[in-house]
Amino acid sequence: MKPFTFHHKLLLAILCCLAATQGYSQDRLKTFKDSSGISIYSIYRDDTLLIKCDTAFILNKTTFNIYKKFYDKTRQGNSSFKGIMDSYESMIHQQDTMLRQKEFYYQQLKQQFDSLSGSSLAFMDRTSLSLQGISSSLDKATSSLVETQKLLEDSRKMLEEERKKRNSRALKFGIGGAVIGALVAALIAGN
Repeated sequence: MKPFTFHHKLLLAILCCLAATQGYSQDRLKTFKDSSGISIYSIYRDDTLLIKCDTAFILNKTTFNIYKKFYDKTRQGNSSFKGIMDSYESMIHQQDTMLRQKEFYYQQLKQQFDSLSGSSLAFMDRTSLSLQGISSSLDKATSSLVETQKLLEDSRKMLEEERKKRNSRALKFGIGGAVIGALVAALIAGN
């Protein structure tokens, strides 16, 4: 077997370095906080990405090169790309305007709903107080009716007793009159 040449040894050393770099970078937590520019990071299988910015695009190298090529052409002023970008910016502006209008309408509706909700709660409170007043009045009327029924019952009993007494007096008066009449008749007949 031939001894390794310098090129073979160099190639072997480079491969070992790449393998060590790949192995070292796997299963690592990578945090991205920069959202102000284009950044290129090497990310390998089993890496964990923690994105702490509002927008992030994760592209492989080929897709990134395609987008970068079109981006560079647009910046150079290629008219077809410029028209597309102008249309895109116009659509974004229209979308933003529509979102602002919808937010305005939402705030108006929310304000009207809050007002309606407050009015409804106030109405329910007034109705509740009125119902409590009616309930209290009904309770008083019920107690007055019960008291009146007791008084009527007492009056009926008194009238019943008075009627019995009157009947008893009338009977006594009748019996007394009959006895006096019989005595007067006996006196008259005896004379």
